[in-house]
Amino acid sequence: MMFPAWPPQWPEITESILRSVRRGDWGRYRGEATAALQEQIAQRVGCRHVRLVSSGSLGVELALRAVGVTPGQQVALCGYDYPGNFRAIELLGARPVLVDADPSSHSIDPQSLQRLGQNAGTKNAVKAVVVSHLYGVPAQIRRLRELCDRADWALIEDACQTPGMQIDGRAAGAWGDVGVLSFGGSKPLTAGNGGAVLTDRDPIASRLNAWLDRPSDAAPMSELQAAALLPQLDRLAECNQIRSETVSAITAGVDWIRQATTDGRLTPHATFYKFAFLCERRDAMLDTLRRAGLPVGPGYRSMHRSSDRRCDKIGPLDRCRMLGEQLCLLDHSALLATGPLRTQLVERLSEAVS
Repeated sequence: MMFPAWPPQWPEITESILRSVRRGDWGRYRGEATAALQEQIAQRVGCRHVRLVSSGSLGVELALRAVGVTPGQQVALCGYDYPGNFRAIELLGARPVLVDADPSSHSIDPQSLQRLGQNAGTKNAVKAVVVSHLYGVPAQIRRLRELCDRADWALIEDACQTPGMQIDGRAAGAWGDVGVLSFGGSKPLTAGNGGAVLTDRDPIASRLNAWLDRPSDAAPMSELQAAALLPQLDRLAECNQIRSETVSAITAGVDWIRQATTDGRLTPHATFYKFAFLCERRDAMLDTLRRAGLPVGPGYRSMHRSSDRRCDKIGPLDRCRMLGEQLCLLDHSALLATGPLRTQLVERLSEAVS
């Protein structure tokens, strides 16, 4: 099956990059495109401070530094998450604390995090919580925000997969003390690399600027990357809507996938970087779907087996283990299918278990 190309081959992206070349901005520290991108992200997300950086992974590290995480402190995150977040915590000399995944998403279970807060000794050692929105299913971010406020923990919101997603009327990335976006090669907004760190808190913004301005930017996004992203921002809502409609068609038309996603809290304003579903015989299912021409793969490896020398754990992390063993992902390029191609996609998925 021939799905829409990603990264997108849109003429407006080419023209935007050529305009930057004609202006000579490609050879400057900062040009019109980076300034425009920074301003547009701030407006769309609703954060006063936006710092463009070289990657989303670095953005999470900078966010941890900016909220004051220091060696010896603890940082909570889900035992099923992007592994770079675990490594960023270790890089700062802090200690990861793994909590279980929420049955209604692929992110932190608020009840598991609440148990962490009820332990006086552990509560006082925790400095921050990292929460990721994964595969178009938002974390229970309002509840997590409340728990962090109550315990006086900083909240780092990893919205790297979900640009443009609205959660209870607020953009993903705007709920945390710091939010992070990624523009990596496979993301719904892509420039090959790059990211953004977002905050409404002046002290955090000041610390970020102090670390990055030397006086040139120590971790910049290039002008050409920004020029490639600007036209994608203009079509982000359209693409997110198409992906959401495809997911709705799949869950309505494929019985076995609908049953495999019954716990997920799908939202009409989701950004589907990938569409996730569970399968007990994952390897066999992925082989079947690949032979049908579908772009699929496994989810992240669960971190529930990480050595006790490297981290602490709240409970057995059973949900994380299951996600690590059973989660299958359909790439968002397939989710851009429309018309007859979308119908064919639904048919191929239906036939996979016939």
